[in-house]
Amino acid sequence: MIILITGTPGVGKTTVSSILVEKIDAHLVNINELVDERHLYTGIDEEKGYKIVDLDALFNEMDKIIKNIDDPDKHVIVEGHLSHLFENSDTVIVLRANPDVLRHRMDTKGWKEAKIRENIEAEAIDVCSYEAFEIHGDKVNEIDTSDIPPAKVADLIIDVINGDKSFPVGNVDFLEYLK
Repeated sequence: MIILITGTPGVGKTTVSSILVEKIDAHLVNINELVDERHLYTGIDEEKGYKIVDLDALFNEMDKIIKNIDDPDKHVIVEGHLSHLFENSDTVIVLRANPDVLRHRMDTKGWKEAKIRENIEAEAIDVCSYEAFEIHGDKVNEIDTSDIPPAKVADLIIDVINGDKSFPVGNVDFLEYLK
């Protein structure tokens, strides 16, 4: 089973994915590490300070990695802000966070104000959820991580994987933040 874990930077993707990998003994593909290790970018956006990822090259690498996993029954977790753009999936989890919580998390990590503003606006208007739903439809679940410890978020994802719970797109709404 291929599980994509996506969301705006700062929602907890890496932390939750690390916990989830241990709980279900899954193989982890970290998109940020993959992009860096294999130089899957075409340059740096100087204004915003992030890599311009070559999506075709990234997705080709991801396909190779997934095909080369020696245990076909093992879950594969693909974690990263761009993971929802990868079309090969069984389940997509969009982690969400209240923009005020997101701002605090990004401030704590020392992010620049322009990047913080860009990300909290993207979170408020559901950019990742919208894009994920456009590609994956009903495979997409949204989980609000604002007030839930990462281990509990991992447990909720396990419930989704097992078919015990569902968190359809539209459950989480931060549009009032923009008012």
